[in-house]
Amino acid sequence: MIFMEKEKQKILVIDDEEVICDACSQILKQEGHNVQIAQDGDAGLECYSTFHPDVIFVDLKMPGISGLEVLEKIRAQDKNVVVVIITGYATIDSAVESMQKGAFDFLPKPFSQEELIILTRRALQRKRENLECQRLIQEKEHMRQNFISLVSHELRTPMVAVMQYVELLLSGVPGEVTERQSEIYGRMKIRLNELLKLIDRWLRLSRIEELKIKEGFSKVSLRPLVDEAIDMIKSQARDKDITIAVEHIADDCVVTGDRDMIKEVFMNLLTNGIKYNRTGGTVKIREREQDGYYIFDFSDSGIGIPRSEIEKLGKEFYRIHTEGAAAGSGLGLAIVKKILDIHGGRLEIQSQKQKGSTFSVVLPEYDKEVQDQGEKDEKNENTDH
Repeated sequence: MIFMEKEKQKILVIDDEEVICDACSQILKQEGHNVQIAQDGDAGLECYSTFHPDVIFVDLKMPGISGLEVLEKIRAQDKNVVVVIITGYATIDSAVESMQKGAFDFLPKPFSQEELIILTRRALQRKRENLECQRLIQEKEHMRQNFISLVSHELRTPMVAVMQYVELLLSGVPGEVTERQSEIYGRMKIRLNELLKLIDRWLRLSRIEELKIKEGFSKVSLRPLVDEAIDMIKSQARDKDITIAVEHIADDCVVTGDRDMIKEVFMNLLTNGIKYNRTGGTVKIREREQDGYYIFDFSDSGIGIPRSEIEKLGKEFYRIHTEGAAAGSGLGLAIVKKILDIHGGRLEIQSQKQKGSTFSVVLPEYDKEVQDQGEKDEKNENTDH
């Protein structure tokens, strides 16, 4: 949708006072706008669905559906529509509350023609800004999708081919390989593997939201996932002489989610606990419960994180360059945060320089009623089809 200056902008006025509706209609039509009026909330919502206004003026106090309810219903359908609350002086507090719920501004009664015109112009300007913002977001998403395609097909595919050639050279099939050549080819293979892993992790991060993960959510026990994650990274811990200690995890920790993704969260945090730790250090895992959430603390005895850097962790490709630690891609924690967000959880980080860090995974406890309802809805949907 392109918002043109010369178009007649659509304005909807919803007010139970006929005199207010008539006055607003006459003033705004003189300004060149396309105006429709409704004298109660239900009629206003019906008009909104067919008229598709750019700006809506709605009275806060009306018989039946209140202006606040109208605001909430409209904002639920379209975040870009600009809503102005009309209110009497006695309901200023309610008008402020409505602004907190998404209203652009409020127009106190009685108001003058000039006040109505000025506020309308401001509201229409906000509408233009909203549409421009939406256009930029869509353009950014289009560029992101194009870049994902570029990385996936134009970069990854030839790199896989190069890797195959390196493997062929190492095998000696094209000819005898000297010890020095074998060493060089081996280094090439390591670097190519690192680059391929980086590309694969970024593609995975970019596509997590497209995978419709929630559709496959099920009941997941967390204790076995911790054990499996430890088993998969124990060789890394052994190479650096890191001790992994499970201090406490209840056997009945159960959540609703995707088993493999939650295990990936645990593996990422354990890997970080090893990578940014001191040789001979420790990683401790402890579970606790709080306000309907399971909290898994992954505490290490590592080099710590400067306080100024903690808020930046989890942004794509953001890395802290810390002396004594292996460089990472900056994607691990971004993947962790995105997975936890999909599961209704979060990641909390506490750290002090040279005193280690604690990464806390917060996940909502399993809710049988919610799970049963989800399965029931899915069953009904399949039956309908």
